[in-house]
Amino acid sequence: MTNPIKDQSNIKPVTLPVPIEKDGLKIETLDIQKPNSGNLRGLSLIDVCDMRFEAGEILLPRISSLNERDAINMPIENWAPILTTIASFFVNVEL
Repeated sequence: MTNPIKDQSNIKPVTLPVPIEKDGLKIETLDIQKPNSGNLRGLSLIDVCDMRFEAGEILLPRISSLNERDAINMPIENWAPILTTIASFFVNVEL
């Protein structure tokens, strides 16, 4: 089975207020992929759009390079920009 090609237009970078370390690398910016219906499995869309921590904790490892342990150990200052970015995928803003 091959991996699908990621559409770069469906990825948003998030600058982390508190950089984290993963595999010996300092991460200051986290790329968040637009969730698809499979990523949302078992989650309430209302909870995701309301930026509830519990939904973000489950969804983040599915749409970023972080794993579950990374999400659990994330500094709290990073969650507001991450959850805001995730919620922004569900808003259709046309200029």
